[in-house]
Amino acid sequence: MFLMMLLFPGFVSGQEDWQGFMQQFPDHLDISLQIQDETGAPLFQQHADKKIPSASIIKIPILIAFMEKVENKEIDLDARYSLQATDKVAGAGELQHLPDGSGITFRYLAEEMIRISDNTATNILIQAIEMDYIQDWLKENGYEDTQLNRIMMDFKAIEEGRQNYTSPQEINDILINLWNGKWLKENSRAEIMHWLKGSADNSTIPSQLPAGTMVAHKTGTLDYVRGDAGIIFGDKPLVLSVFVENFNTMEEAESVIGRIALKSFRDFGR
Repeated sequence: MFLMMLLFPGFVSGQEDWQGFMQQFPDHLDISLQIQDETGAPLFQQHADKKIPSASIIKIPILIAFMEKVENKEIDLDARYSLQATDKVAGAGELQHLPDGSGITFRYLAEEMIRISDNTATNILIQAIEMDYIQDWLKENGYEDTQLNRIMMDFKAIEEGRQNYTSPQEINDILINLWNGKWLKENSRAEIMHWLKGSADNSTIPSQLPAGTMVAHKTGTLDYVRGDAGIIFGDKPLVLSVFVENFNTMEEAESVIGRIALKSFRDFGR
């Protein structure tokens, strides 16, 4: 802690303030979060190393691995994929309702995977990228908590114990490295940021921020986990991941994430 005081003078006092803030939430909630600036400097964390079912937040590393394949000319963004009946899965998304044989570009698949968390689009992209490639990419970059162990809506895999996971500290690190250009060229990063800014689910991190505040993010929802991970673009960009478990209603979890995002923005983003 003394080292943290030397490196980041405002870290300890800010942390004490945040600990009091976090105590306002009901005891039955399990809240895991990480807040950092764009350089990766820590601002506040709580259970940041907890490994949590990722829900659709796993689509962030899927998207980055996809754009690596695009940069390596293994996938063409504007190539058309012919939608098959066997591709279609339920849950989020509109592709499941399109006619069989519909021609869809890989660019559109990537956009819909993020915009409305389309599960059919996601599974097509996982197939195109190859699941082993994504998992190897995560391991090679040092991510142990973040795992893609199944496709979307594969309930048999879940019953067998094959779940997708991440942690606040790892998904934050992925976003920070994306933002700082570790893996991709500027055009690819700009495309990803455009898609993340276009997320249609604004009931979590963006929900209580001042009107007009830009957020590049991806939400995740399971019956037992509600999460969001993204970058808030204030005067100072903030990287924030929040996961809520043991909530009574989805609205309760979303309100918690919104309140944490607002305090983050007020304390660190301007």
